Amino acid sequence: MLIGVISDTHDDWLAIRRAGNLFRDRGVSAVLHAGDWTSPFSMLKLRRALGPGVPIYTVLGNNEGDRLNMASKAVEADVRILGDAGLVELGGRRIGIYHGTSRLVVEAMARSGIFDVVVYGHTHRVEVSRINGALLVNPGEACGCATERRTAALLDVESLDVEVVDL
Repeated sequence: MLIGVISDTHDDWLAIRRAGNLFRDRGVSAVLHAGDWTSPFSMLKLRRALGPGVPIYTVLGNNEGDRLNMASKAVEADVRILGDAGLVELGGRRIGIYHGTSRLVVEAMARSGIFDVVVYGHTHRVEVSRINGALLVNPGEACGCATERRTAALLDVESLDVEVVDL
């Protein structure tokens, strides 16, 4: 099972469209967004590019100011908001998702033994590493606003291989 992983889109509609097209073309079974969409309308753009039927799970980042409208647009775009942090089970793996505003929380999630994978964002830097056996995945920033590199990731939940892709 292949999962699309993205974070920190920050309303970059071009990057969102590229990521949605990539995920659709690669046949992902689900998409995980680690927050900082910024505008609720960005969820609609990802859904249009990805197409129907593929679940999108997200957590809220520190730049989601209009959470009420975010909830409304999530329903319209068929995006499941998990709150500030969440757990999804995909392909027999327990995946924790958190925006990443606290490295302490990211590491605590990894060390907890609850998760096979911890997906996070916020730093705008790609990271694929392990802590206490848990795979940590930060897909970097889709928007390219901090590093000038637009990235997303593809996670094979069976092998736990991660491919970081430039958008």
